[in-house]
Amino acid sequence: FNDSTKAVLVPKGESFIYVERKKSLEVDGERTEQVPEVHSLSKFPDSLQKKVTLLKHFRNYLIEQHKRDESTDEGLIDSLFNGTEEASRATVFLKKWVRTKHAILFRLSNHTVQVVFYDHTEILLTSEARIVTYVNKKRERETYHLDDIMMATEHSDIKKRLKYAEGILQQLVSIPKK
Repeated sequence: FNDSTKAVLVPKGESFIYVERKKSLEVDGERTEQVPEVHSLSKFPDSLQKKVTLLKHFRNYLIEQHKRDESTDEGLIDSLFNGTEEASRATVFLKKWVRTKHAILFRLSNHTVQVVFYDHTEILLTSEARIVTYVNKKRERETYHLDDIMMATEHSDIKKRLKYAEGILQQLVSIPKK
C-alpha cells in the first residue's frame, strides 16, 4: 500500500498477513523493521477495513483472470488457496514495484525480480542462483544460467530485455529513500 504496509493473502485464502514497518530506536540510531500480524478475512482490526476490502477485490480479480485464461490448469486456482500452514510462514511478498513505458517490474521479498513486458513476454531473475527464466509470447518458459545467456551469440531478445531490466534496477537503487 502507499503507506509502505503490505497485506499478503495466505495460501488457504481465508486469512492474511499484514506487514507494517515500525521504527525502533537502537544504540547506534534508528532502525526500521517489518512487523507481521496474521488476521482472518472476517475478523481484523477496524483500521484495516479499506485494505481488506482492496485485498478481497484483488484476490477475486486474480481468480477471474485465471479462469478466463484458456491455458490455466483448474488445479492451479485451487493450489493458490489450499497451501499448508508451513507455506504460509514462508510467504513471499512484493517489496517494490515500478511501472515503466515498456514493462512492470516487481521485486519480491525472496530477492527474485520479475519483469512483465507489455508485449506479453516476461523475465524472472533469481539473484543467488543467477538463473534467468524467460517466458516468450507463446507463453513457453525457458530457463538459463545468466552467464550462459550473456556469453551466447543467440538469445538477443532475452539479452535486450535483461538490459532493460538492468536499467530499471539501477534507477531503483539510485533513487534516494524518503
